[in-house]
Amino acid sequence: MGQVTILDIILRLLGAVVVGFAVGAQRAHTSHPAGIRTHILVALGSCVVMITSCIMYTQTIELFGTSPSDPARLGAQVINGIGFLGAGAILREGFTVRGLTTAASVWVVACLGLAVGMGYYVLTALGTVVSFVTLVAFDGIQQRIRTTGRSELDLQLECEHMGDLMVELTHLAEAHFAGLSDLAFSRTQHNTYLISFHIKFPANGHERAVAAFQQELASIPGLIRMEEHRES
Repeated sequence: MGQVTILDIILRLLGAVVVGFAVGAQRAHTSHPAGIRTHILVALGSCVVMITSCIMYTQTIELFGTSPSDPARLGAQVINGIGFLGAGAILREGFTVRGLTTAASVWVVACLGLAVGMGYYVLTALGTVVSFVTLVAFDGIQQRIRTTGRSELDLQLECEHMGDLMVELTHLAEAHFAGLSDLAFSRTQHNTYLISFHIKFPANGHERAVAAFQQELASIPGLIRMEEHRES
């Protein structure tokens, strides 16, 4: 671990900005909680921590003639502490969970910030490219996998009259030989009702059953909104 110069510090900080911007721009483009500024700040903070560790390492050797027992301890604390920010990006409404991928991207950006702070430019560049491609390219693949091989759904319904809709929902489930479970009920500030549930369809012909069920459910009078559980 050599002497850290002013040029090294500038290059590493700029690298952290590029990392945060690349990943944060994709999250901002898809309207997720943590955008460009959040990711840049996370990468910058991680980078500063590792630059500090590098400087402390060299200064300890110069002043005391011995190396610190663990020069990476500050970086380890970043990895442990970034979870609070990721948790803040995760939102839950009934069965709908949003922000898991954004939380993961924040954690990855912190790791990339540590890498560029150490001066590992090739590792940082490759990690940024792979992270960006994962967020962009695999989104469509993930959605296709979900829709082609899924025989279970988590749904949330908003309706005007809970009793009437529950009767229709039960009849529909029986007609499609599907099982309902994990029913949960709540009321909104607009005096409408929310019904969350898990439904499992038979293994054979489940694609047609799911499509038919959702189409018939959407046509029930009094249904305001139907939302399927998604991870994002």
